[in-house]
Amino acid sequence: SSPHAEILGNNSGLVTVEKTFGQQSYTGSTRNGVTTIIELGWIICILWFKTQFPKPPIVPTQKPSVQATCSTTSRDLQDPIALVQCPSDCTVNGRNVWGTDVYTDDSSICKAAIHAGILGNTGGLVTVEKSPGQQSYTGSTRNGVTTNNYGAWSGSFVFHASSKPPTPKPTIVPTQKPPVQATCSTTSRDLQDSIALVQCPSDCTVNGRNVWGTDVYTDDSSICKAAIHAGILGNTGGLVTVEKSPGQQSYTGSTRNGVTTNNYGAWSGSFVLHASSKPPTPKPTIVPTQKPPVQATCSTTSRDLQDSIALVQCPSDCTVSGRNVWGTDVYTDDSSFCKAAIHAGILGNNGGLVTVEKTPGLSSYTGSTRNGVTTNYYGSWTGSFVLHCSSKPPTPKPTKIPTKKPPVQGTCATTARDLKGSITMVQCPSDCLVTEQNVWGTYIYTDDSSICKAAIHAGILENDGGLVAVKKIPGQSSYSGSSRNGITSNNYGSFSGSFIFHNLEEPETTESTDEQAQLIELVLG
Repeated sequence: SSPHAEILGNNSGLVTVEKTFGQQSYTGSTRNGVTTIIELGWIICILWFKTQFPKPPIVPTQKPSVQATCSTTSRDLQDPIALVQCPSDCTVNGRNVWGTDVYTDDSSICKAAIHAGILGNTGGLVTVEKSPGQQSYTGSTRNGVTTNNYGAWSGSFVFHASSKPPTPKPTIVPTQKPPVQATCSTTSRDLQDSIALVQCPSDCTVNGRNVWGTDVYTDDSSICKAAIHAGILGNTGGLVTVEKSPGQQSYTGSTRNGVTTNNYGAWSGSFVLHASSKPPTPKPTIVPTQKPPVQATCSTTSRDLQDSIALVQCPSDCTVSGRNVWGTDVYTDDSSFCKAAIHAGILGNNGGLVTVEKTPGLSSYTGSTRNGVTTNYYGSWTGSFVLHCSSKPPTPKPTKIPTKKPPVQGTCATTARDLKGSITMVQCPSDCLVTEQNVWGTYIYTDDSSICKAAIHAGILENDGGLVAVKKIPGQSSYSGSSRNGITSNNYGSFSGSFIFHNLEEPETTESTDEQAQLIELVLG
């Protein structure tokens, strides 16, 4: 029609089009070789203007199409209606699809477009409109693509031919937390929520922490390595949904997809994995807690403690403050244990953590002067206490230690959980200083820390390896990290198991004579 209006010739060119309201009648004519038609009562009239029209109309611009992959979902789109350019070969590539005609918003857009018959496997343009979630989605097989059934879901999308997008209307899209950016060593204990979407990096098959269990994993296992073991992710990483669950009585290891997991006994917490697109409905998870240390004063005594063994936080300046002390190494239970801890050389005058163990009364107590504190003599008394360095709390029930076993041949990744006995000699290799294994704590370490790296941190071994005696002890309410001997250990909160090291050349005076002999025999036998 533009040649008829004398704006263009027959060789094409640019013309500006303005829509106007319809007219009561339209008069046909013949111009420039074009004959127009007479018509009555039409709703829209198109006027042609030469480019020198005094007031050029404003032509709305359109957003460029979104360049999609075979895995792009409607959740990846910013707008409620968007034009999407799909690549080829999405019939067999990309994410899964749930639904028919109306699809879940975590389905592959481009694969769904092939299923809906809007595109072929060569790709092309398609218009995607977000829509509310449905109570259910029905799968089907169409055009070489099989989609899946699913129940209630929070968001959907539908297609329109790319040339005729519908008029946008406001769509309420539920918000979702962004995925947690994980490393190969991230565990479910590092997640704040009971159910979380996690972005795993690549190469976790050979990197990161160990894994215990099959399908249900201990909560200190590597999430991303477990996801490879479970077949949800490959070694290239990706999104996975992690759900915390209660601890189990036992965990069975297995080898799957290039990852070998370990057996383990009872443990306090677990997690299971789900494909990232279908997180389960959250349910409350009971996480066992551990008592925090008792906040003491310089006058607190063991009589003030409820438990037979307690971790106590002593304040500063107890050398000259607080109650008197009776005894040496074993003290009357009405003595100030913070002042006694200074006397025993476990704490300095700046305070700190100490473990107090109640013991039976003695027939007499001997006073002495040590570390600026003078204690008193006393006769028979009904109750006593002894002190342990906070990194070396005793076990309430002494464990008999098998003698003359050969040392366990450890690696830089061996943890106390890998040891069967309560006290074990471990032969550490060299060069653990620079390996990737983590350590939590100082002197007292979480039982999933690297033994050999912790031994360097504690100053028991150097980087050339050697023998070390490892003793398992109960979990603590907190672990303090520090930098020592070229290794930085991490802080951590409550944990279910711990270990300490024994310097067998200088056995602790708080160990029984039999236990000292057993420990020395482990080394010499």
